[in-house]
Amino acid sequence: MNKKTAIGAAVALVVVAYGGATWYMGQRAQASYDEALVELRKAVGPQAIVSEEYRKGFFTSQAKLVLQWTPPAAATKTDAGAPASPPLRLVVDSTVHHGPWAGRRFAAAVVDSRFALEGLDPKVTKELEKVTAPTLTTVHHLSGSHDLRFLVPAGEIGNEEMTMRWQEMVSEMTLNGDRTRVNGTFQWPDVSLVGLPGTPGEKDDEEDEEEKAKPASRIAFGFKGMEGKFEYQVIDGMWLFAPGTGTMRFAQIDASSTPAAGGAATSIMALKDVAGSSTIENNGTTGNIATSLNGKGSVGPIEFESIGFEEKFQRIDVQTIKTLQQALIEEYRTDGVAKATAKVEDRWLTLLQESAPRLVGALPAYSMKILATYKGQQGQLEYGAEVQRAPTAEEVAQTGWQASLIKGSTLNASMRLPKAWLPPIAQAVGQKEMKAEDMDAMIGMAQAAGYLRQESDNLVSVLKMEAGQVKLNGKAIDLPKGAF
Repeated sequence: MNKKTAIGAAVALVVVAYGGATWYMGQRAQASYDEALVELRKAVGPQAIVSEEYRKGFFTSQAKLVLQWTPPAAATKTDAGAPASPPLRLVVDSTVHHGPWAGRRFAAAVVDSRFALEGLDPKVTKELEKVTAPTLTTVHHLSGSHDLRFLVPAGEIGNEEMTMRWQEMVSEMTLNGDRTRVNGTFQWPDVSLVGLPGTPGEKDDEEDEEEKAKPASRIAFGFKGMEGKFEYQVIDGMWLFAPGTGTMRFAQIDASSTPAAGGAATSIMALKDVAGSSTIENNGTTGNIATSLNGKGSVGPIEFESIGFEEKFQRIDVQTIKTLQQALIEEYRTDGVAKATAKVEDRWLTLLQESAPRLVGALPAYSMKILATYKGQQGQLEYGAEVQRAPTAEEVAQTGWQASLIKGSTLNASMRLPKAWLPPIAQAVGQKEMKAEDMDAMIGMAQAAGYLRQESDNLVSVLKMEAGQVKLNGKAIDLPKGAF
């Protein structure tokens, strides 16, 4: 065999091998798509999928999926006798690239999906005219892992009452080969919301005319430089309580209020360099959630050197969480989004009552703490509750769930406020000047009534309830008859 023949044979072999691999991966891509549809039907219910098609090609295939939700008549805002809102459809058009060099990447397949909504009324269509459809790129690696990139182009949505704007937002994540762990990142550089929280015509009928005549304020809220990362374990039925960790950062968070009739804006909040973290633990029986946020900036007219927030849920019964999640999915499958949203609250209350013995038996606890530093002095507010002993069946039968639960639980709340904070707080609520003698008189009356005590330059108040007895700053206080 001469050299040219050998080279030609080698090239032919490579082409045949690549073609065979591409054909095989095309078969696998379609099989994976069909498997995904099966899982989707389980999640949303078969009635939600109107149509699906898959047109297979050698290097590229086309897929189209249409999902539909019909708004219930009671949820529509049409006038009496007017036709009900048309069904809302989500159309997902996907281009599937398959082969060892799928979509110019070394992968089994690359899927580019674009989303579109159909069935919107003219008003909503106009509000969405500056919105570009988001895209999802999914890379199926030869190793079995998957990379996903969800991109929302810059856009704007709104009307004369409320408008939301955002810059391009990107979320990326990776799912490992056996689908047991997911990790990812997200970047939302700039999001803002401006609108009227209410108009005089929306006020309660019982409000006096003077209140109704007051112009509403236009509220502006926004954040910049939001980014984060996360890593969670995938557990069937635990998508709201998956164990893992996450971190988040905001370069800036702002909120302000402006009179609707015009005028200067008043700052409600202006924070910067805000960092947060969350941790979820799950041992199969109970779970814990810990969340924290820390930053600096102003709240109203007060400029804080630091502001912190901590929250913890401990020993939450895992089976109860699974039951609540399953109920949400079942309502959704049966009645669709709109009806499920309306019905799930009642369903959850019923399930919580049924699961109360298990939930309380885990001895759950909750705590929250807010800390802030102003001119070098730190103040804090905290409260919490803990079930220390689950009530017996006899106790429940005699006094009911509420009373027996309270007797086996502790509740506490405390505040530590530097005296130097009082003048700026008074100014923040509209009192221009607070004289020292007026402040001392106010503190003296509160101390005499037992509401607080003074420790050095701090005002302290501690409320604690244990075994059904309530103490304020160490002294027992009487509660209204029938409170427990």
